[in-house]
Amino acid sequence: MKIPNFIKSNLLLKVASANTGLVLVRMFCSLISQKVLAVLVGAEGIALVGNLKNVISFFEQFSILGTSNGLVKYISEFKDDKKQLNQLFSTVFVLSIIASVISFVVLFFWSDTLNNTIFGVDKEYGFIFKIIAFIMPFIGVNGILYALLNGVSAYKLFSKIGLLVVATSTVLIVLLTYKLGLVGSLIAFSIIPLLQFLIYIVFSSKTYYNFIDLKALTCSLSFKKQLLTYSVMALVVIFCINITDVAIRHLIEDKVSIIDAGNWTAMNSVSKVYMQFTAAIFPLYILPAYAKISNAIDFRKEVFKIYKILLPLLVSGMLLVFIFRKFIIEALYTSEFLGMSGLFKWQLLGDLVKFIAFVLSYQFIAKKQIGNFIFTEALSVLLFYFFSVYFIDIYGTEGVVIAHFVRYILFLFVVLFILRHNFIEYFEKNKKNTSG
Repeated sequence: MKIPNFIKSNLLLKVASANTGLVLVRMFCSLISQKVLAVLVGAEGIALVGNLKNVISFFEQFSILGTSNGLVKYISEFKDDKKQLNQLFSTVFVLSIIASVISFVVLFFWSDTLNNTIFGVDKEYGFIFKIIAFIMPFIGVNGILYALLNGVSAYKLFSKIGLLVVATSTVLIVLLTYKLGLVGSLIAFSIIPLLQFLIYIVFSSKTYYNFIDLKALTCSLSFKKQLLTYSVMALVVIFCINITDVAIRHLIEDKVSIIDAGNWTAMNSVSKVYMQFTAAIFPLYILPAYAKISNAIDFRKEVFKIYKILLPLLVSGMLLVFIFRKFIIEALYTSEFLGMSGLFKWQLLGDLVKFIAFVLSYQFIAKKQIGNFIFTEALSVLLFYFFSVYFIDIYGTEGVVIAHFVRYILFLFVVLFILRHNFIEYFEKNKKNTSG
């Protein structure tokens, strides 16, 4: 199928178009895996799987010390400079080795403590963290290769690999869950990074060899300062986000029930699936585009271009999700999860405002504005937790998704206030041009 000319001429649409197939396959695979989890392990199992996914999500970033966004930026800048690329990859491989050693010690020797914190003292899943400990080196390499594909804007290859990872991961989840129940699910999610590594190596080795010269890699840390600038931003935020998700899941379990904790986790899973339509836009398009912008006028124009193209698509998709929410629940889960129907409205509104705000706040990452990034993200996480604590006593589990919406409204206002000078400068110059 040929891509229309108006899409070919617009990089943003090309990225979005290439990502559409991946999202549709991801949605189909999610339909299968979530249905299997719902039938075989129930809401409680889905809540525990959700906790594990939060742990893995943090260690995916920690595996390269949170330098993913920095890698994308510098790969994009130096993709034609072999010498700089060798120094960059030498630095990140050393950082990844350090992270893997630290992670192994924490995951392997503190597995029982992690089990009690993440799953509960009545559970015995400490061995899962020992599995992840041995998988850490592969998680680190995945992070580096993922950043490379983003940095060189290989969005077609990125989408193809994503399709393979999603499809094979789904098969693994279904098989192990069917054979071993909840334990099988936890094992499957733990070893998916290894599966991902094998797919990266087999299907995209030519691309990597074009940019990574393994013989030229050394123990150099020449890019340490530049990369670790991003490290602070990512690790603080990723840790706070994932530990807050676990804390809120425990909060719902304590205040309402483990079934409701599973419903909220299921709602988050649905949210992540439809938000995948825009997720790839940030590292593949927005970050490189913002990195090249040096004035407020171009930044403003780029922001409005993104909104003009993507917001109508996103709003239309969200309306369809809301209209067919009961069908989605019945297709993805079981009648046990019908209670999550009331969560869709606030979750969708919160996700819409989140996208609007993130298009603006990604400027903090592109321009390495560490203080602004950490402040806004930490504020968002804290607002989410404290509003959840407050609203859950009034509205039950629905209070958590109301908190999700409220925190992103406030987050958007804070980001707009920080970036106000960009917009003031734009309006002043436009006013001069008009009067002239």
